[in-house]
Amino acid sequence: MYAAITFPMSDPQLKIVFFADTHLGFDYPIRPKINIRRRGEDFFNNYHKILQYAEKTKPDFLLHGGDFFFRSKVSQPIVDLSYQPLFDFVNKTNIPIYIVPGNHERSSLPQSIYLAHPSINIFNRARSFVFEKNDFNVSLYGFPFFRGDIRGEFKNLILQSGWNDSEASMRLIVVHQAIDGAQVGPGNYTFRNREDVIDINDIPGNATAILSGHIHRRQVLYSGKVPVIYPGSIERTSFAEKDESKGFYELTFRNDGNIWFLDKLKFLKLPARPMTDIYLDADTELSRLQKRLIQDCAGLPENSIVRIRTKNKHSPEALKLSAAQIRDLLPSEFSIQFGREFFTEVENH
Repeated sequence: MYAAITFPMSDPQLKIVFFADTHLGFDYPIRPKINIRRRGEDFFNNYHKILQYAEKTKPDFLLHGGDFFFRSKVSQPIVDLSYQPLFDFVNKTNIPIYIVPGNHERSSLPQSIYLAHPSINIFNRARSFVFEKNDFNVSLYGFPFFRGDIRGEFKNLILQSGWNDSEASMRLIVVHQAIDGAQVGPGNYTFRNREDVIDINDIPGNATAILSGHIHRRQVLYSGKVPVIYPGSIERTSFAEKDESKGFYELTFRNDGNIWFLDKLKFLKLPARPMTDIYLDADTELSRLQKRLIQDCAGLPENSIVRIRTKNKHSPEALKLSAAQIRDLLPSEFSIQFGREFFTEVENH
């Protein structure tokens, strides 16, 4: 058990770079079968920008809220491309990072020699870490993404992480879960009262903050006075996010002599590629359909992600256009996707 903490007369503060849902490896084939504009580099580029920012600003530590990778099984080249920048960062700066595995990793990160660095800390089970700075300690409690009844198990998992074994004044909870009140999508779907959603009233009142990944829209909720912070994903992963800004948070906590509190919350935007739906008319002859497609895309930014859809899923003329034909008609800088109505008719990859 830690001894009670006394603070110096100087104004103690803690600065954290907090990001999540990097989804590294998404649309990043190692040996692509066709030469088209891929999205994989977008995610890696923003990931590198975060590390570069942290190297320049020197926070006390970095925190990753889960879904480091886009799925549980990733190739070794993707693992190396993802971990080596992290290893190089902590090796150069000696700034630690804490990572909680998400649902895309199936609650467990791929092993690598790069993770052996003492400044890279993984919540591979319900556990706690202690970060020491000057005359104070910070306790971080967390656990990997929990599948199942997190609503019923959250309190037990917090206890298993060592909540009652510490007298630290600053307590951060790190998870990758949905929490009551979190919102997603253009319709503002709100998570509430489900077994896969944490009851916001179960968050300990003596927590300094709860920091979570999993929800791709950045937002801050409150459980009493305890902030619940989602940084969101670092790039748009679906068209449900097409109107959302993407980035990460810089958090500054301060102590007033009695308790720690969130003093500053700074959101730093990252480049996010614009997304646009283009609808093909159902009853237009093929030649006119091609011209209309070119016209509709003419004013779009050159790095656009364009989803081709039809107004009628049984549009025979639109479905005569193959994926290759559509790509040939549009700028090569575009990333082209297809609506569900194309999946059985058009070769998507």
